[in-house]
Amino acid sequence: MDTSRAAVLGAGFQGVCVALELARRGIDVDLYDRNDACITQAGARNEGKIHLGFVYANDASFETAKLMARGALAFGAALPRWLECGWSDLGLSTPHYYAVHRDSMLAPDAVLAHFAHVRDVVHELGAGCGYLGQDAHTVDFASEPLGDIYDPQSVAAVIRTDERSVNVKTIAALLRARVAAEPRIAFHSGCHVTGAARGDDAIRISFTRGGAPSNARYRQVVNCLWDGKLPIDRQMAFLPPYRSLHRLKFGINLVLKQPNPSVPSITFVVGPFGDIVKFDARCLYLSWYPVARTNISDALALPDWPRELHGEEADRMIDATIAAFARLVVPMRGLQRGLFEQCSVAGGIILAAGETDIDDPASRLHARSAVGVRSADGYHSVDTGKYTLAPMYAIDVADRICGMAR
Repeated sequence: MDTSRAAVLGAGFQGVCVALELARRGIDVDLYDRNDACITQAGARNEGKIHLGFVYANDASFETAKLMARGALAFGAALPRWLECGWSDLGLSTPHYYAVHRDSMLAPDAVLAHFAHVRDVVHELGAGCGYLGQDAHTVDFASEPLGDIYDPQSVAAVIRTDERSVNVKTIAALLRARVAAEPRIAFHSGCHVTGAARGDDAIRISFTRGGAPSNARYRQVVNCLWDGKLPIDRQMAFLPPYRSLHRLKFGINLVLKQPNPSVPSITFVVGPFGDIVKFDARCLYLSWYPVARTNISDALALPDWPRELHGEEADRMIDATIAAFARLVVPMRGLQRGLFEQCSVAGGIILAAGETDIDDPASRLHARSAVGVRSADGYHSVDTGKYTLAPMYAIDVADRICGMAR
């Protein structure tokens, strides 16, 4: 056993962030994943929104919004440092508009009051910080007229914000290259982690590679798995004190043959609605929740759900998603598959505390503050909660491990 090395289980976005931060601090890392490359699942397939907390207006405690604001500012500092590049290289979306649906769980006035609170918190936390290249103290919002963009029968109000998404595919590709170039990180692909157990002076992880069982021992182990996280935590007597749901959510990535500059980046609130993310006049990400959320399970072990759709199954999701947005957003009308230069439909797993889905106003899924890092005797389990929070929790893990090493 090499006591100077740490094991990171799972090479998704969270695991890669942890590995890079540990390597930056002089710690050697064995990074395990069942896939052949890093960041191939949810971390390369979601909308990439770097949340400031606006969307969590149904969490009356405001704890989720405060957590997201902290995470967004940490994200803005960490990614350029790890990748040694600026935000102009990382594929930012246009700023997000929030459209209050007429079936929203909250009225427009309540949403606006929440947004004002979010802005004040970002300004309070933002001393010396940036948000994706923008001075955090300039982050703001404003009500906008519906104009000829939104259907007034379906949309009650529209609010412009400075919140943006990042292009997760671009970031995933850059992070893969960074891991490959980092001499302190050894990436063990094709490794399915099956167990973890404490010994006298170490934690033994078990895994299979090419069907052959193997194991290794470490003083520090970080569980960043997404698929299979909870069974490993259970073996370490480390389950959280709440029930969790696995949800499979799909997104549609489009490249249009011709630009459509009038489509904005939009998030519909508050309820089971969806997002349009525009990276430029030809590149869109679409996800309409009632169509895109295809599977849900509260089982400890994740079911074997498909993560990509093709053929008629993909076409049905594309058509239903565009039809849903066309009822709300006028420039989406007339968009059809014949206008696409490229199109893919891919899903990722969302793991979050809750017993009911987001169509329930009382669901725990409307609050994401019960997440973070839990540690005991060299074992660290990371419940990321949202893509936004991964860099902040990577720094937290590294602080804990480096503190223990001292």
